Amino acid sequence: MKSSIERRMEIVRVVNQDGRSRVDSLATKYGVSSVTIRSDLVFLEKKRLIIRTHGAAISNTGIIPELTVHEKLHQNTEIKSLVGLAAAKLIESGDTIILDSGTTIREVSRSIRGIDNLVVMTNSLDVAIDLTPEAKIELLMTGGALRKNSLSLFGPQAENSLKNYRFDKVFLGVDGFDIKAGITTHNEYEANLNRLMCEISDQVIVVADSTKFGKRSCHIIREFGNIDILITDSGIPEDYLKSLREMKVEVIVTGNGSVTS
Repeated sequence: MKSSIERRMEIVRVVNQDGRSRVDSLATKYGVSSVTIRSDLVFLEKKRLIIRTHGAAISNTGIIPELTVHEKLHQNTEIKSLVGLAAAKLIESGDTIILDSGTTIREVSRSIRGIDNLVVMTNSLDVAIDLTPEAKIELLMTGGALRKNSLSLFGPQAENSLKNYRFDKVFLGVDGFDIKAGITTHNEYEANLNRLMCEISDQVIVVADSTKFGKRSCHIIREFGNIDILITDSGIPEDYLKSLREMKVEVIVTGNGSVTS
């Protein structure tokens, strides 16, 4: 049987090679318990060699594999909640806003309940379900085809539904935020829809926990710095913070219950 050091080194190699490996598969492969594998993954994540997700591990290098919305629900939940609360403070009664899809955006939707006289457009089933009971929020949906991985609507029907609108603010969730690649997502059609959302909004606001920095997906939504506001947590790398502020992007940093700009 391999030593723990040998096993952990091999786990990193396997995860980087496959992009994603499940806990039960790794346990079977190395003839150890799932508890042991989870312990290995905790150790490797602390070393920033892999990223843990629900029941699996994913690569921490280069292009990131797409997670389902259910997998994302278990990642950085406290940070996403703080980011959602900070985003809600930018929304006022009478605003017209777009809420994109994603688990961080869902925290925004949960935080705006009770704000009067809002018009909210969304392509997210989760966001729509959250806001349906709110009598003082006018809820609009894009329509379109359903992506089951993200529980979001996309496609020509979704894009056409936006073309006769104008909104005050759009709140975008992203899969990757890289200095060279810009703001990216996994799906071409979602990227097309996100770009249109930005074009018809006066203010572009990105919500992203700090694990998204230095990561990239295949499809570009916006160039780095081509946004108005970024809301994130205190884990944002210093070079990203400096570059964004030099480009006149307002960066709102949450953490430990506080918010700084």
